[in-house]
Amino acid sequence: MNERAALLPAPEVARLLADALEQAGVPYAVGGAIAYGFHGPPRATNDVDLNVFVEPEALGPVLESMAAAGAVVDRDKAIESARQRGDFAVRFGGMRVDVFTPSIELSYSAAARTQAFQLLGRPIRVLSAEDLVLFKLLFFRPKDIIDVERLLRFRDTDFDRGYVHRWIVKLMGEDDERTLEWRRMSRGG
Repeated sequence: MNERAALLPAPEVARLLADALEQAGVPYAVGGAIAYGFHGPPRATNDVDLNVFVEPEALGPVLESMAAAGAVVDRDKAIESARQRGDFAVRFGGMRVDVFTPSIELSYSAAARTQAFQLLGRPIRVLSAEDLVLFKLLFFRPKDIIDVERLLRFRDTDFDRGYVHRWIVKLMGEDDERTLEWRRMSRGG
């Protein structure tokens, strides 16, 4: 890894990895704070979140393209983690890159709903605002709840609350704390 790569900000790391995945023909979408910045008020981040829409058994081209772009990849560990947990991590310079694979039905819906935005002068695939909110609700960390609340205020009526509601109920049930919190937030209260 060269010295410059250790100093790259998250958007540049996302751009390099997206370029590599596109060149390899891998379906992907950027998530996390970078995607959040396209749909809501931007915020700083020290990592990159990527969704790759390929099964763990087909991760070879993903891992090869990420390594060619400059990421440090432990192939066996990544594949095992993807099989067991639905995600794995690589390093790009000093930055952590979390990579999510389709481990739940929502992943396939999210893959069909990605959107194109411009990042550093070129198109990049990004999770839709609604799918980003759903993944944040599933993680359900305090910072994710804050992000969802801010995004809902920012997007106001330009957001499909029904899509999110249907999926969170399907995934978690009517009485789960995530569903209850979503109802509170989507009413604006």
